[in-house]
Amino acid sequence: MSETRVRASGILTPTHGAPRLSVSLDTLRFERDAAGRVTGSRRLAGPPDQEAGKEAGLLLTEAADRAASAVAGLQSAVAQVHEWRDADGLLVSRRAELLARVETPGGPVLLGTSGPGDPAALVEALPWDEFGAFPEPFGSAAPPDDWRERPLVLRPSLAAVLVAGTAFSLTSRTGRATARRLAGRRVLPPLTLRDLPPAPYGSGRDDRGDPAQPTTLVDVGRICPPSPASPLGEGIPLGRAVWDHDTNAFVPPQLARLQLTGPDTEVPPDAMELVCCVEGLQRYHGDGTVRLQCLVRTADRPGNWFRVVLGGKPIHLLRQARGLAGPPTAVHSDSDVTTRSLVLASAADMEGAGHAVVTVITP
Repeated sequence: MSETRVRASGILTPTHGAPRLSVSLDTLRFERDAAGRVTGSRRLAGPPDQEAGKEAGLLLTEAADRAASAVAGLQSAVAQVHEWRDADGLLVSRRAELLARVETPGGPVLLGTSGPGDPAALVEALPWDEFGAFPEPFGSAAPPDDWRERPLVLRPSLAAVLVAGTAFSLTSRTGRATARRLAGRRVLPPLTLRDLPPAPYGSGRDDRGDPAQPTTLVDVGRICPPSPASPLGEGIPLGRAVWDHDTNAFVPPQLARLQLTGPDTEVPPDAMELVCCVEGLQRYHGDGTVRLQCLVRTADRPGNWFRVVLGGKPIHLLRQARGLAGPPTAVHSDSDVTTRSLVLASAADMEGAGHAVVTVITP
C-alpha cells in the first residue's frame, strides 16, 4: 500500500513595498505493509503549482489583509497545509495551520488556529474583533478597586496554555509516573482532557500500524492511567507514531492535539477577562509553572484595559475552574488545543489556596 503526503510551508513578512511571501513544498511517498506499518518513504518532485502551495500562499495573503484592518500591524505570519492522498492521488484529508504575530496597541500578540478541510476559513477563525477593541494608544487604566474579588475568565488563547501545560505534566516521562500514581483520583473539577491522534491518514492507524484513537488524560476531573508505550522501546505512546523521512525512524508527533471539555457556565457580569497574552516573555518554566502577561478588561467596563501577570502551575490553576463558556475554539501555537473560554475563581481565592499569583502591572 502506498500514499502521498504533501506539506506546503509558507512565511509572509511585511516590507516597505509589497509583503514578502515564500512558499515551499515537500512531497513524500510512503509505503505500508499489510499490517499498515510504514516501511519506507521517498521524496518526490511535486509540481510547483500544487494545490497545497496555492492554499498556503492564499491563507497568508488573506491573513495580512485582515491584519491590516484590525490591528496595529503584522510582524510575520506562517502557514502550513498538509494533504494526505491515496495510492491513486485522490485527496483523503487536508489540515491547515496558521500562526500570525501581530502588533497591537498593547504589545505583540500571537494569533493561531488550525483545522481540517478548507484552509480559507482559518483567517476569519482568528479573534480579530477582540483586538479592534483596544484603545490606541494603549494606556493601562486603573483596575477596579475590587479586582482581586472578581472571577477571572481566560479566553481560549490563554486557556490553551493551561491545557497544554497540564497535558505535558501528565505525559512527559516523569508525568507518566505521576499519572500512574494518581490514577483514579479526582484532582480537578469535572473537566475532561483528551489527547487526540495525529491528523488522520484515512486508515485509522498511526504510521507504526497501531490503532490511532483519542486518549483520555483526565476524565471528569479524575486522572487516568497513562496510555501504554510502544512494546518496541521507542518511548512513543501507542497510536501516536509518525514516520520521519529524514531519520527513517518513528518519532512522536511534532505537536500535541488536545481537547478540553467540561460543564457549561456563564461569564459573570463582573468578570475580569484575560483576552490575550503579550509575547516576549518565557511562558513555561523549569519548575513547572507558567507566567503569562495578559491584556485584561472587565466585563462591565469593556473599554478599560490594563495588564496583569498570571503565574502558577497549569494543573493547579485548572483546579480553580468554575466551568467553560462560549464556543469551542481551535488554538494553534506550540500545541493544537480545542477549548472554550475558561471561567476561574477570583485572584483572591486562587492566591488564598496557594494555586496562583496574580499581579497588576502598573504603568
